[in-house]
Amino acid sequence: MMYYEDEVPVIEVKNFSLYMNNKEVLQSVNLELYNNESVLIYGERNSGKSALLRSFLHLNEELFQNVYGKGDIKYKGIDVREQDKDYLRNNITYTEPQYLQNLNYISLKELLKVSLGITPQTFSYEHIDLLKKLNLMEKFLDLKSLKYYNDLSNWSSAEKLSLLIFISLARNPNVFMFDSILDHLDDILLKNIKDAISEFKQDRVMIFATRNLFRYLDICNRIIYLKDGKIIADSTPNEFIINFNQNKFRNL
Repeated sequence: MMYYEDEVPVIEVKNFSLYMNNKEVLQSVNLELYNNESVLIYGERNSGKSALLRSFLHLNEELFQNVYGKGDIKYKGIDVREQDKDYLRNNITYTEPQYLQNLNYISLKELLKVSLGITPQTFSYEHIDLLKKLNLMEKFLDLKSLKYYNDLSNWSSAEKLSLLIFISLARNPNVFMFDSILDHLDDILLKNIKDAISEFKQDRVMIFATRNLFRYLDICNRIIYLKDGKIIADSTPNEFIINFNQNKFRNL
């Protein structure tokens, strides 16, 4: 466990257990996350990574039945179950691979309007700079391009993913949650996205959930290992890798 004296955690979880469809998916989780942290939540499929992140935004209730939790799960000192859903989703962004499929049912202009309240004609200098860093600006250069790319089916999967990253970053929340969304990128695109994300780290919490440990070590200062709904380890990347290579987690 890592400690930060004299700081108030942005995310705080105490003895939190989560149940969905009458099954326990998280078991007595304890966690504190602070501003300026980039945290990797690592674990196998069905370890509870997504369920934990979705809990902060009331998303599990939209996907499953009989969802309830025991214990505390707080954002800025207040239990999220007592906070307005829209308020939470304005301050915490959650992005996961299923969102790529959802883009097939909305146009680019509709997406920008709903998610950011903007149009391509009202992009700020910051929006344009971010689009350039994500190699997306060419989609907006002229009316011909805009007409073609307004249909998101004309975007590649990698371009759609970059668009989702743009929207997440442009919303400028306090907490970013990237749930396995970067796992299948090629190295060049991954580097571009990492560089763009890194510029937003100050005074925020970055959370990356993944099954691919080594792709994120360069942008994270903390690793949390989740297994069967329980936190097995919480340490710096260097400490974690030493224990990982020595197979100290094998029988946990």
